[in-house]
This record gives sequence, C-alpha cells and structure tokens, in this order.
Amino acid sequence: MAFFAFITILTGLFSIVSLLLGAGLAVVAYFELRGSKGLRNFDDTAPFQLGFNQIALGVLVTLYCSWGIWHALTGPSPYDSYLAGGGETAKLVESIDQMNRAFTSAFYAVLIVVSVIAQGCTALYYFTRRRLIIAYLKKTPEWAVEMLRVATH
Repeated sequence: MAFFAFITILTGLFSIVSLLLGAGLAVVAYFELRGSKGLRNFDDTAPFQLGFNQIALGVLVTLYCSWGIWHALTGPSPYDSYLAGGGETAKLVESIDQMNRAFTSAFYAVLIVVSVIAQGCTALYYFTRRRLIIAYLKKTPEWAVEMLRVATH
C-alpha cells in the first residue's frame, strides 16, 4: 500500500486528484502497518483498526472511481478536436467518443463493485478476529504469548 501511495504521488505531482489519492493511500498504509503490528502483539483492538482501515480504503477507491465516472461523462474528450471539425469524420468519431465514455464509466463502476466486495469481506474478516485473539490469550500461558511477541519483532 505504501508503495502504491508513493508511486501515485510521484506520478501525479501535477494532479490534485492524484496527490489526494496518494495521500489517502499513505494514510491507509500507515494504519495497515500499525494494525499488523498490533496483530503480531496480540492486541485485541488491532482487528477493529484493520477492519475500519479496509472500509476507509473502500471509500477511497469508491470516491476515486466516482470522480473517474464523472470526469468520463462530463470532462473533455480526447476526440474533441475531431468532433469540432464537423462533417463525416465528426459523425464517425462521435460514436467512438460515446463508446469510450461508456466503457470508461462501466470500468469504474465495476471497480467500485469489486472494491466494495473485497474491502467489505476483508473488513468482516478482520472484525471477526477479535474474539479469536481474546480466546487465544485466555487459553495460552502468558510466557508463551510473550515469547511469540518477542519472536515476531
């Protein structure tokens, strides 16, 4: 996640949308690393942190894709110069432009659905881990838990 945040910020230095997306990914990466450290330490609050982090990632992806749909439908087209010329070329290019806008919007819509499912299922997975950590800590001797905490650092 941190790698993608870095690449997004680096390649989008002149785009406010890319900078915001990269910053959001960096925040998600920070909390992901923090939550994974909590899991290694058997912190029973870590699954909630990781679950809510997945929800935040899903919201971030949904916002970005929604912007992509809006931009595809209302923004400038790469075919504007051909469309402005008029004539037969403009008529032909107009259908290509409409297909491009439709496919781009459909791609982002599918990405929203996939993200909601993936991040939702992952969040649900994390939320169900808390009870397992608590049960493990109750059944396992403290010395064994401490040994595992030291071994994972």
